[in-house]
Amino acid sequence: MTTIAAKVTDRGILIPRRMVKAWGKIEEVEIEQRSDGILIRPKSVTIPSQHAQIVREMKEAGLIENLPWEASLPSPEVRIYLTERLSQGTPLSESILMDRDEYA
Repeated sequence: MTTIAAKVTDRGILIPRRMVKAWGKIEEVEIEQRSDGILIRPKSVTIPSQHAQIVREMKEAGLIENLPWEASLPSPEVRIYLTERLSQGTPLSESILMDRDEYA
């Protein structure tokens, strides 16, 4: 670990460019608050494996289920019919605004 002089601004904390360049090409950083200071490091690349582990554990706990059927897309004729049918009437945004006016 290296102690650096950082500058706090309205936009956040600025750290010397030479520190960031030493990490190579990065897009994100992780910031961890510890009892003895704040740790800033390049974002870990193990996130996908952590994600997979979390999903696996949630499945084991019964919180996530794989559906026994595959999603099927409607035929082009049905999609055209639905597009025409659902495009009629008042737009949802206007309906919401009218509903809000009734309760205001």
